[in-house]
Amino acid sequence: AQPKKEAAPKKEAQPKKEAAPKKEAKGKEAKGGDKKEDDKKEPTPEELEKMKKDKLKKVVKEGGKRGVEIEGAADMGGLQFFCTSVDLPEGDLDLLIESMKAMNAKSDPTEEERKGGSGHIGKMIFS
Repeated sequence: AQPKKEAAPKKEAQPKKEAAPKKEAKGKEAKGGDKKEDDKKEPTPEELEKMKKDKLKKVVKEGGKRGVEIEGAADMGGLQFFCTSVDLPEGDLDLLIESMKAMNAKSDPTEEERKGGSGHIGKMIFS
């Protein structure tokens, strides 16, 4: 049997050096000043309509997903009412109603992605 070697004494941890502040690019300030004013122009009616349709599509998708979550929670047991919040309507009552319609939509089990299905559960929806 060989005699055990004694462990070498540990070195004390040295304090970490502070990182040097990063240098900012000099050219950005001169170039970026004028572009901000150009970006604030009014969107055209076509752009507004497209933005509105996109937002409605996102709201319906969020509502459908939330409906599936509520249905799943109700299937676990004894749920009659559910309080939930949705982010995308941002206080717009019309969009909130569309979100609720998506939650209450009949769920098609053959679809790849389920949506809705919680029409039999009372909901309190916050935005």
